[in-house]
Amino acid sequence: MNCLYWLGWLISKIIFSTVYRREITGLGNLPKNGSYIIVANHQSHADPPIIGSCISKPIYFIAKKELFEVPIIGWIIKHTNAFPVDRAIADIGALKNALKILQSDNVLLIFPEGTRYRPGKIRKLKKGAAMLSVATNSPVVPVAVINSDKLSGFKKIKVKFGLPMIFDASEDYDSITNKIMSEIEKLKNED
Repeated sequence: MNCLYWLGWLISKIIFSTVYRREITGLGNLPKNGSYIIVANHQSHADPPIIGSCISKPIYFIAKKELFEVPIIGWIIKHTNAFPVDRAIADIGALKNALKILQSDNVLLIFPEGTRYRPGKIRKLKKGAAMLSVATNSPVVPVAVINSDKLSGFKKIKVKFGLPMIFDASEDYDSITNKIMSEIEKLKNED
């Protein structure tokens, strides 16, 4: 058991539930057993703890390798289920870590935008979630996080979990990635 992970989980749960009045919908959509991949939009550094503290099962997440070099933050994320990815290359080590996590019936959080995304900017989506879903037969749960980019204004945060999506090798990774992001956009626009 990772005590630091659960301490961070508890602190995040308290802060996001009380200070930011977090509203969570769709938790019943999460698979009860086995591995799955949570795929979410990315607006803030706070997105991993916002999403992770919604779920009572530990999640693992991929973070850009540069974050592991930041004093204190690097140490914290290394000890709270994060592992690094080099976004400049096809990082085989990160891929192997992700495969091992999913093959061990764990939950993996991925942001296909690859970085925090600001509306109106062009983005090139990463296909890792699609590839991992097909390779491990793990369902993808689309998640929309709303207002995480407005933490300083104490806006109410909303986290919406969509229905699991299953993919197979008959679809290409670009198509799968676009379907996932389309579901996230639908969740963001629902009332």
